[in-house]
Amino acid sequence: MPRTVLSTFLCLLLSFGLPFAAQSKDLPLKPITIAQFGHVFLYMPLYVAMRKGFFKEEGLDVRLVSTGGDEKTFTAVVTGNAQFGVSDPTFTAIARERGQGGKVVAGIVRGVPFWVVAFDPAIKTFDNPEAFKGKRVATYTAPSTSYAVMKKVLQNNGHPVDAKIVQGAFGTLLAMLKARHADMALDIEPIVSIATAEGARVVYSPAGKLGDFAFTGLTVSDDYLKKNPETVQKAVNAITRAMAFIRKDYEGTVKIACADFPEVKEQVVREALKRLLSQGTIPKDTLLPEAAWQNAVNLRREIGDLKSAGSFKENVDMSFARKALSGAGAK
Repeated sequence: MPRTVLSTFLCLLLSFGLPFAAQSKDLPLKPITIAQFGHVFLYMPLYVAMRKGFFKEEGLDVRLVSTGGDEKTFTAVVTGNAQFGVSDPTFTAIARERGQGGKVVAGIVRGVPFWVVAFDPAIKTFDNPEAFKGKRVATYTAPSTSYAVMKKVLQNNGHPVDAKIVQGAFGTLLAMLKARHADMALDIEPIVSIATAEGARVVYSPAGKLGDFAFTGLTVSDDYLKKNPETVQKAVNAITRAMAFIRKDYEGTVKIACADFPEVKEQVVREALKRLLSQGTIPKDTLLPEAAWQNAVNLRREIGDLKSAGSFKENVDMSFARKALSGAGAK
């Protein structure tokens, strides 16, 4: 192939941002900011993409910032303070009702990754929400997904349970339990595994009640998506590669998790990661099924956070995830 033709071909390859095309070391990295709810173990694909250099290989220089809330995260996106958001994806639909459009371009966490833990030995394992009667249940502050899920559970299909939701900041729920400000806590990994290592027990899981669920997504504003489709593709590529790595290299993922969460004991990290992988909480790819989206939207509609239909077509764009998956050659 003549040198001029080869050069032209390589330039076209890079300009179209084909999935997993290695970026030239001579090209400057494009700086982007990803706002996240917080430094959350569930977001492991994001941290793997950072630690393994997948973002950089896609030509992106990523900075992570924590907002402390799902709503705050998407606000950072629509105001341009961040190019991407990692949080509850339904806030794209909630924001659209307020005239601030956005799209979910990748799924990051699936299902309902919450478990109810208790230290009190008198509280036995249960499946019926009626067992919450008279109890104080700690969740993250509204309008977090944690609060929304617990509110849904206590509505009990039209037969409300007389229990009290006690709200607390992320990372404080175990302390609330130990101080007896709550009887039970609805929490995520690795906090659940930390709690069980300290003598608590998992007494309830809402996952079976809510089914497949769009819990966390990678979101962008409509305006950024329209103007920067190549950058969006590269970000989705990197996270797709990270998910493939997590599935193929458990030990490598444990090392990354321990580096990102040094305050958590390695055995707890291992237990937490096993739970998330076995239950599909960390999915095998970034594709977000319409059914999972609809379950999440239905929850927000039922508790009054969303009035519109929150249609999949209007709020979700899986074209980037499909292209990334095709480029990865994953099955």
